[in-house]
Amino acid sequence: MLERLKSLYTTLKPIFVLHYITDISLAAIYFLVKTCSPICDYLFDNCNLELRELEWLTFLGCVIVMKNRRQVGLKEYISTACMFGKVLNLVLFFKINAVYGMVYGIVCLLHLVFIPETVYRGPEYVTYFRGPHLEEELERDKRITWLIAFYAAWSPACVALAPSFAEISAEYQLDNLKFGKLDVSKFSKVGEKFNVNAGSLSKQLPTLILFQNGKEKERRPFISAKGTVVRFKFTKESIIQEFDLNNLYGQCKQQLKGKKDKTKTEKQE
Repeated sequence: MLERLKSLYTTLKPIFVLHYITDISLAAIYFLVKTCSPICDYLFDNCNLELRELEWLTFLGCVIVMKNRRQVGLKEYISTACMFGKVLNLVLFFKINAVYGMVYGIVCLLHLVFIPETVYRGPEYVTYFRGPHLEEELERDKRITWLIAFYAAWSPACVALAPSFAEISAEYQLDNLKFGKLDVSKFSKVGEKFNVNAGSLSKQLPTLILFQNGKEKERRPFISAKGTVVRFKFTKESIIQEFDLNNLYGQCKQQLKGKKDKTKTEKQE
C-alpha cells in the first residue's frame, strides 16, 4: 500500500505547482460557481446546470479524450484538458453575460503572463558541435552512445525543445552516454549528411538522432517509406519513451561497471 502511495505521489508531484493548480481551477471555475451557493445566486438566475451545458460538458470530455490519446505525460494531458476547458468556460460566460466573458478572458491572459508553466533552468551536460567535429567524435570512440539534437536557432520548436533536452542530459549523462547539439542553420552541409533539412520550410526541425557504435540507430521525427516526415511531439516524457532512455541508461551504466571491475581485476593481478 505504501509503495502504491509513493508511486501515486511521484506521478502527481509535477502538477502540484502554482501554474497547474491555478490552470485546473480556471478550467473548472464555471461549473463550480454555477453550482455553489451563494455565489451562483448572485451571478446567475439559478444554481443548476442547464441541459445544453451538460451536453457541452460531455462533448468537451470527448474532445479531451480524442486530443489526448497520444499524450505521453501527465503534464501534457492536464495542459490540453485545461486549454479546452477554458475555451468552453469563455463561451459559457459570454453566453450568460458579456462582462463575465471579458473578465474571465482577462484573468486567463494574466494567468498566462504572470504564472507561466515552469521551465527547467538547471545544469546541462550538452556538447555543442561545430561542423565536421560531430562526425569526428562519432568515429573517435564508438563505445560512446550519443543523442544528438539537430536544431536551428530561429526555429520556435527548437527553442521549445532546449529546456527538456537540457534536463534529460542532466539526468541521463554518463561517460558512455552523452548528449550533443548541432546548429544545422550554420552547418547545413553536415545536416545534409545526416539527412536533416535545414530549410525555412523544413518539417525536420528539430531532429533527434541516437547514435550507437558510431552509427544511427533511431531518429525522431523519422521519414516514412513515402518520403514524408512523421510528426513527433517533443516533450521530456516522449523523448525518454521513444528512445528508451531508461533501459539505455541502465545498459550503459552496467557497461561502465563491467569496465571498472575488469580494470580493478587487472590491477590486482
